[in-house]
Amino acid sequence: MTDTISDQTPVFRIRMAAETAQLDAFLDAMALLEPPPGSWQDVDTGETWVEAFCTSQQEADDFALQMARIAETIDCKPHAASVIQLESADWTEKWKSFFHVLHVTDRVTIRPVWEEYDAAPNEIVIDIEPGMSFGTGLHPTTQSCIRLLQDIAEHGEAQDRAVVDMGCGTGILAIAARKLGFEDVRGYDNDPAAVRIARENAHMNKLAIPFAEGDALASELPHGDIIVANILAPILLRAAKAFRLAVPAGGGIILSGILDSQYADIKRVYESQDFVEVKTILSGEWRSGLFARSGTTGGD
Repeated sequence: MTDTISDQTPVFRIRMAAETAQLDAFLDAMALLEPPPGSWQDVDTGETWVEAFCTSQQEADDFALQMARIAETIDCKPHAASVIQLESADWTEKWKSFFHVLHVTDRVTIRPVWEEYDAAPNEIVIDIEPGMSFGTGLHPTTQSCIRLLQDIAEHGEAQDRAVVDMGCGTGILAIAARKLGFEDVRGYDNDPAAVRIARENAHMNKLAIPFAEGDALASELPHGDIIVANILAPILLRAAKAFRLAVPAGGGIILSGILDSQYADIKRVYESQDFVEVKTILSGEWRSGLFARSGTTGGD
């Protein structure tokens, strides 16, 4: 895969100054960026920074713009993030030390490809090779989506239901859906790099999953019996009507990427669009929900 980290891979640091009082809000809002930014404080000067790392200049520049825009939506102040290329280092081993075999559910396990693992009978193993820009399955919203997909599959509703992973990122949820038994699975993301990486991850898992560019804020969205939308709450709010038109009566949508404090607004808006909450999962400060589509058609 082209984005794995080696001693020769360039590494770029993206850094943005932040006031301590705003730091938690910034990090919460940026938590679904790939990779999620971290923070640190200079104990001598008291300066606080939000920072992340990428492996290409273009990706780093795009990431810097996203960080600044998100920060500006929170405090209505102008922000700028700097990008610098770091000196060569053994990033491979440092990065690998963060990721190990992860048991997401009683059936689904995520395995970094460098770790040996003997799967139990009927266990589903998703192989990943996370570079610094890859999704890893570690985020609570990703894990909650996998749990909800498993719930649907275990009710015998997988084989004949088409799944759309909207905002697919690295494709891990689409891969999980296929391995849980959903035969018709597609993924869309507005980032062409994410689409490419999702295809590579699917290929690594010996799966042929169609991935293509697509924006959750488009006026017309791909139709699916089950749509998975692990996207930030402000986008979910704006996309509610389009999602109603994309899901047929009797279908469902998994909404994630939502802070618990934001969930009531999400639920209210989606209930106004003919969705009914079926199940919700709270993991830390993040809440995800499975909603069923009522009504008569998906296109009324």
